[in-house]
Amino acid sequence: MRILLVDDEAPARAELRWALEGLDPALEIEEAPHAAAALEKLRQDRFDAVFLDVRMPGLSGMQLAALLDELPRPPLVVFATAHAEHAARAFELQAADYLVKPYDELRVARTLERLRRRLAGPPAAEVSRRLWVELENENLKPLPLEEVAWFEARDKKVYAHAPGGPYRLRQTLRELEGWLPPGFARVHKGAIVNLEHVAEVVPWFSGNYRIRLKDGATVKMSRRHAAEFWKRSGRAP
Repeated sequence: MRILLVDDEAPARAELRWALEGLDPALEIEEAPHAAAALEKLRQDRFDAVFLDVRMPGLSGMQLAALLDELPRPPLVVFATAHAEHAARAFELQAADYLVKPYDELRVARTLERLRRRLAGPPAAEVSRRLWVELENENLKPLPLEEVAWFEARDKKVYAHAPGGPYRLRQTLRELEGWLPPGFARVHKGAIVNLEHVAEVVPWFSGNYRIRLKDGATVKMSRRHAAEFWKRSGRAP
């Protein structure tokens, strides 16, 4: 697991690094002293998880977390802070966990286990067959994954667009992106498309695109996500 620690206080970074490496010496850990440096590292390389302090000079940890969905493969976020009062906002940002200083070894161990489960996702065989979606009566029903044209995040909820839908999901887009097969691609901070359902891609302004699906829907594709889309689709832009 590759982890980035972001905190403006070097002793706090050292303490967290010591706790993490004590639990798993195989972890690959890098550090950043503020959000701007972290964002540069995240744009240049891929990390599985980022541990963020909330209060830092310049961009706060909350502000940085809100920007991560613009990355082609956003890392999981854990807030590591002395300020417990921001927990509700952290989970609105789909944080994987919220650690409060001083760090307790058992609590950090639970965080690592939670990250491993999120990164592993469900078994591939299950993913290839079906996705569980919510009905209006809050019951769940299996939906064949190949029927889903695209996933959309709006109003803090996630929907699968398929015949008879859209259907409400209990996963976040970040969780879906982690375990969907390669035939699905993140094209925008609020959308993942099924490549088998793409009818055409239309160039738009400022390097952005519009994806037209076979069901007639149009989905925005941002410039930041275009490279991954073309890579997965096996075509040059």
